[in-house]
Amino acid sequence: MPTADELHSYIIKGGEEGRARLSVLARVLAPTTEGLLDRFEPLGGLTVVDAGCGAGDVSFELGERVGSAGRVIGLDLDETKLASARGEAERRATVHVEFHRSSVVEKWPAEEAGFVYVRFVLTHLPVPEALLYRAKEALSPGGVIVVEDIDFGGHFCDPYCEAFYRYSELYAATAKQRGADAFIGRRLARMLDIAGFADVQSSLVQPYGHSGEVKQISSLTLGAVSDAIVAANLATAEELASLKLELQAFAARPDTTLALPRIFQAWGRKP
Repeated sequence: MPTADELHSYIIKGGEEGRARLSVLARVLAPTTEGLLDRFEPLGGLTVVDAGCGAGDVSFELGERVGSAGRVIGLDLDETKLASARGEAERRATVHVEFHRSSVVEKWPAEEAGFVYVRFVLTHLPVPEALLYRAKEALSPGGVIVVEDIDFGGHFCDPYCEAFYRYSELYAATAKQRGADAFIGRRLARMLDIAGFADVQSSLVQPYGHSGEVKQISSLTLGAVSDAIVAANLATAEELASLKLELQAFAARPDTTLALPRIFQAWGRKP
């Protein structure tokens, strides 16, 4: 079962709205995440855990990589997203990718895993080290953990847009008030070291664009965190509605560039 702290610290709206946002985000991130996973091939035949899997966008990519001889176990708390993932698995007739409603900081329904993948989960946890402990517990000796997470310190747009930087400020402040960390990406390698993983390495990517879906992420994310911002008394619903319209108008202009927060990627091996 999810802990009270987990539920409180997660500021992004779930359900169908959250699923729709994640679909766009998954398409934007596919090139960088697939490039990251390429580093660890071959994965064929491994048991893999996708911790915080959402609707399984990366789980299915991992399923293709491990093949029918492998197994992918997706863990998440959002039943709407899990239902979508299970429906997609059925549509694909994919029996080696499974999804469980499970806390990522409690004991996982997985053991002797060869690979653990975690994207944009640690940032939401008041004690992210608890997930790293569970990952290490689930991995076999020599197994690999790969994490990707955000750092809002590198968020940018061009030209300057006041609404964009107000959104960034509100996101980070709301996360902090809930006990989460919008700047955790820069700490990932050190966290893996402290958790006892070996051969820790890291890299940095930052999707951005002059056109396409990457320009939609800011307004979609603002919409998904608006309830949490209002609950934190950091802005009114009226201000947020106005900011969202400004962001959408800015993104629609052909002369603008919008970026995601910079994304740190880090990995290590269980000794």
